[in-house]
Amino acid sequence: MMNRKGEPVRKNKKILLAVAVSILILSMGGKYLFAMAQKIGCSDDVIQKIEMKNGYIIKVYQTNCGATTDFGYKLTLTHHDKDVKEILSYGMLEGDSHIDADVHNDQLNVTYSPSTIVYSKGTHHKGIPIHFERKGGNTSVPVSFKNQRKSFDLDMADLFANSLIVYRNEEIPAGQVHFAVSEKGNPSKTWNSNWLVIGAIEYTLPVFIHSDEENSSVYVGQKEKNSSTWKEVKIASTYRGFQKSLKLIDDPSGKRSFPEDVKTNPLPEKEIKHNLRKINKENIDLSFWNDWMRGISLTDKYIQ
Repeated sequence: MMNRKGEPVRKNKKILLAVAVSILILSMGGKYLFAMAQKIGCSDDVIQKIEMKNGYIIKVYQTNCGATTDFGYKLTLTHHDKDVKEILSYGMLEGDSHIDADVHNDQLNVTYSPSTIVYSKGTHHKGIPIHFERKGGNTSVPVSFKNQRKSFDLDMADLFANSLIVYRNEEIPAGQVHFAVSEKGNPSKTWNSNWLVIGAIEYTLPVFIHSDEENSSVYVGQKEKNSSTWKEVKIASTYRGFQKSLKLIDDPSGKRSFPEDVKTNPLPEKEIKHNLRKINKENIDLSFWNDWMRGISLTDKYIQ
């Protein structure tokens, strides 16, 4: 099993929390991040430079604040090295940043990786319009879902063998990688185009909604042995119901964060049954939540 960085799944869940904090900092905007970088000892390095016709120059800056935080990035545009303007602030859900850019018909075209998390972007510089494109195509998040996704929602639920990341609105387009599109942006032939990934379990098992439904149920993907096609299993009738269920089983104390904790510190049977009664309000696959609370690996169950 691999994580966002392409490394084995992290056993230390404290690192996951540090990553969540770094994402929160990044979401506050590139200008704030890079101003703070100078104060807290982060490095800020140019990792890519693109010189275009008519004197336009793009520079990609990478900010590194230590081993437990993800990199932050910003894109600046200048004309003959004058009038520097930040035109893009972003992070990476996984992989390395790479930017392609050119000027065509008096328009600046910028293409970024499918795994890019965009925090802010400009539209013009010195009268030249700027067009941004995600490699493989941009994925839009339905307004109805954006309005449901609240700042106080759980971003991560952690219990025994399973950690579930719930993407923020700005992370969702990047979260389609490995499911709807490849890491190079090639569309998947085995993924339903109406499925929108909103989270992942252990970085390998997709949690998604139907993007063409205003108040979609929430599903987990299931892949049978020797098959590349995903099937859907409904685990919540609404996104709000999904969040309520997560809050019932998340272990905020961190005392049940490892698979072996199910033997030394299992959830009491009474608590499991109480939670299942609260979750079982609609026609859903209750075994998903039951297995999670009993310490069964969901990735092993749904990816055979």
